[in-house]
Amino acid sequence: MIREIRLSDKEDVLRISSQIWEGDDYVINVFDRWVTSNTGIFAGYWDAGKLIGFGRMRFLTPTDIWLEALRKDPQTKIKGIGYKISKYYMDKLKGKEINSIRFSTYFDNTASITLNEKLGFIKILTLSMKEFEISSNQVKTIDNSIITDIDLSELDKYIKNSNYLFKTKGFISKGWIIRQYSKELINDYFTKNRYVVYKIHNEIKGAMLISDVEYQDIYWLSFIEAENKKIFNELIKYAENEAITNNFRSIQLLVPDIKKLKQYVDCYGFKSWEQNDDFLVYELPRTEINQITGRK
Repeated sequence: MIREIRLSDKEDVLRISSQIWEGDDYVINVFDRWVTSNTGIFAGYWDAGKLIGFGRMRFLTPTDIWLEALRKDPQTKIKGIGYKISKYYMDKLKGKEINSIRFSTYFDNTASITLNEKLGFIKILTLSMKEFEISSNQVKTIDNSIITDIDLSELDKYIKNSNYLFKTKGFISKGWIIRQYSKELINDYFTKNRYVVYKIHNEIKGAMLISDVEYQDIYWLSFIEAENKKIFNELIKYAENEAITNNFRSIQLLVPDIKKLKQYVDCYGFKSWEQNDDFLVYELPRTEINQITGRK
């Protein structure tokens, strides 16, 4: 049986979640919000009255879908749970106008990759997830060229013309959720003051976008561009200070295939969990979406 998850299912959901990512799964932080949210469908699969799997379909916009947190009880031997949950979601989209259906996954999540490729998803982007662990509480001196007072149009133009956005095919991340860059998106960062730039002689030479994410203790960089290594280091020092001040344990970001940026990231001390090119983004082709929705 598949149905939407209720508040009374919390204990069962957390029983499964506690066995994922070595007990560091983020679902515990978002369960209450997901159960009451009207921007997604949080559903579970029950067998003989026992919850053995769940996942969420999120509406990033009324027409853009993100699939996330597909989990299966590691103790169960029942197969096809993820497929059935995914089909449940797809059935909910019949008759709707949908522009995109996407998800991200870790490179070694072969079960999820195999499942979704069978459903018609194709890989559209490969990035490297990098993490810098905060090892000191010492706040660093910040270069005076780092500012947070510029025009929105200036920031938007810089990001649109950046090598980072070109190499990510126009996507930026909010945690493991990837969004298409848009005026609405950059306006959200701007109005919330979630950006910094490095400016010399009134010209932007580097910039960062910072996201609030659903993972405890993580300071997430959604975008970073720097003209040289010195500017990159100054931007990351700013991020370090913010992380220290707000008691985050690490800084994380996604790195596209930019040789210099990869070198800057590695030299500063960022590490992969296992390897480069470990973060994969999948998308359902237009023809498959049309078959699901019954629209063209």
